[in-house]
Amino acid sequence: AVRKEYVALVAGRPNPPAGRIETPIGRAAGDRKKMSATPIRGRPAVTLYESVRRFAAWTLLRVRIETGRTHQIRVHLSHLGHPIAGDRTYGRRSPPPLPLPAARQMLHAAELAFSHPITGRPLAFTAPLPADMRSLIDALEQADRITPSA
Repeated sequence: AVRKEYVALVAGRPNPPAGRIETPIGRAAGDRKKMSATPIRGRPAVTLYESVRRFAAWTLLRVRIETGRTHQIRVHLSHLGHPIAGDRTYGRRSPPPLPLPAARQMLHAAELAFSHPITGRPLAFTAPLPADMRSLIDALEQADRITPSA
């Protein structure tokens, strides 16, 4: 009954541009602090994504989760081959260049919606993009105006 929506900046261009990732998540075999998309030992996890804006080497996604596994979005997007910018745990060793450094994961909890537990009244809370993420997206848009992406 809880709807969680996120915004993520990911490496590459997911194909298809929108989809459903339904891969179990469990502890990584070699690192107990890390999670892994593993169908053998994992628990069910479902992530929905939709491309909002494509840049030359990055894509801005809207992401919704139907389950709430540890690091779910980060694990699922990395498993898909499109890790989140600035993710030092699940990201690429050599990500595509960014016009500004990503000092943290470019993943933002944009909206939370649920029904009030007593009245049943729908409640929704939104949060604007943090300044560092907005600046990075603006820089990517500016770079695309200078060198249009294919």
